[in-house]
Amino acid sequence: MHVIVDNLRTDPWAVTAGIAAIVAAIVAVITLFVAIRTLRLTARQTGLAKETLDAANAELKLANQQLAETAKASRQTQEALDLGHQQLEYMQKADLDRARSLAPRITARMELDGSGARYVLHLSNSGATASYVLVTGRDPAGNFHNPFRQKLDPGEDIMLTEFYVLPSTQESYCQKIRIRAKDILGNKYITEYRSLGASLAFPVFREPWLGKAIAAPRPERCSEEVSWEVEHFERTMGEPDEPVEQGFDIEAPA
Repeated sequence: MHVIVDNLRTDPWAVTAGIAAIVAAIVAVITLFVAIRTLRLTARQTGLAKETLDAANAELKLANQQLAETAKASRQTQEALDLGHQQLEYMQKADLDRARSLAPRITARMELDGSGARYVLHLSNSGATASYVLVTGRDPAGNFHNPFRQKLDPGEDIMLTEFYVLPSTQESYCQKIRIRAKDILGNKYITEYRSLGASLAFPVFREPWLGKAIAAPRPERCSEEVSWEVEHFERTMGEPDEPVEQGFDIEAPA
């Protein structure tokens, strides 16, 4: 027995559900494609980010290497500067020692002359060559003298008859004897005697301030100063008067 259906009625909800299923499938496919594309794009961006990070790390490494090389070069430069400074100090000290080795050392004394009639002033130089030797002072009678000698060699001894004391008046003295001299470099030295006689000779040595530019210590007795005021017969043209050292007592015990 056969049943023949002539007219099948369509269920509208089934059709709607089918259409919805198809649309959902299409959306799912599209979403999948979008997700895959997004994933690929994300992977590509991740790769670019990694490459950028690797490049930044390489640059940082190179910068660190350059910084290390710069620091090394700076240390080497500083070491070279320190060595150059030390060499300069050695050269300056050598120049200072050389200048000091050229210093004259002139002293005075009263000594009987050949006839034994009087004590006469003698100059002797136990240092290096002295030039432009000027001796100023007063004899026992109060008369001033300022004899000049062009040069006084090492070990040389000369007699200056301008200053003398008679044996019968041994307690009298030549007063304020000041001996100025220069070394071959032009530095000035001074030897001073407040009183100078047959039995009294106490010198004060004054030296130039050598090495002032390199902070060498100032001499205790500097030739830029004197022990007593400069008198008119001591003045030389073109040379300023030396100031008197403050607080120095030449008559104080040595």
